Amino acid sequence: MNILVTGATGSLGSAVMQRLTTKGHSVKGIGRSQQKIEHLKANGLEVYRCDLLDLEALKSHTNNVDVVVHCAAYAAPFGRKSQFFSTNVKGLEHVFKAVGNSGARVIVVSSASVFDGNNETILHGDETPRKRPKHPYGASKYDAECLATTMPSKAWIGLRPRAVFGIGDQTLLPRLNRLVSKDKYTIVGKGDALMDVTCLNNFLDAVEAAIVAEDEAWGKFYNISNGDPRRFEDILKAYSQRHGKGMKRRSVPTFLVAFFAYSSVAIASLIPGKPWEPRLTPYGLRQITQTLRLDISGAQEALQWNPEMTFEQGVEELK
Repeated sequence: MNILVTGATGSLGSAVMQRLTTKGHSVKGIGRSQQKIEHLKANGLEVYRCDLLDLEALKSHTNNVDVVVHCAAYAAPFGRKSQFFSTNVKGLEHVFKAVGNSGARVIVVSSASVFDGNNETILHGDETPRKRPKHPYGASKYDAECLATTMPSKAWIGLRPRAVFGIGDQTLLPRLNRLVSKDKYTIVGKGDALMDVTCLNNFLDAVEAAIVAEDEAWGKFYNISNGDPRRFEDILKAYSQRHGKGMKRRSVPTFLVAFFAYSSVAIASLIPGKPWEPRLTPYGLRQITQTLRLDISGAQEALQWNPEMTFEQGVEELK
């Protein structure tokens, strides 16, 4: 197939390009980082510089494309609200406009952040939740999902991964690195929040499954994870053992960290010009202290997909 990958200069997009290329597809990518584009080209990949907000440029890259894997997103714990929505919502709108009536299908990569602030006690299904997140990243991905559902069902399929980690990850691993030193790891609160995470290889398998999914599977979002929720402390402990065993455990009260997070955001919001990103935000704190479990049975049934790589195998790849 002829496949276009947006966000090709990001960790997910570049991994998708590499996987699909090795499987014999004709793949090209678009992204914004010229430095990363040059790096990908040096590795034999076809990548071009393109801003999703430039509709005409985007249209030129969707010619003769069978599938668009839309990985491009602005994901950050802190930033300008307008940037989240222009990239994550307007960007997706432009992808659909660029594809038009060509018959090309769009694989929309969403995020489990659409569940941010929702009930911690339930197993979240595939349906977009009724409650819209307050944080602009989750809210923008929520709005993007709502936008997708207004499109013809045969035109798109959605994947909603949770905490994808693997080689080159720039989202989950940097957060873990902040909590791990050479001789100890730091737990906020009890560290007993249950977290669903996703090995990069499992996510890539889901992308492949979505590309060849039956017509009946299209027009829906599907949760993607390892399907094996772990206590956050267990995740951090396993990750920290890359430095060797015998790591010491350090615990910090949640209320102290929350005070620091809210204060940091308040100060950062007052600084004019380019936003300074706080070391920790309330959104980032929720990601490691609140339980979030996903029901992945929809993807297993509709896409004939299963998470084959275990959490332990995923961590082992990082060593």
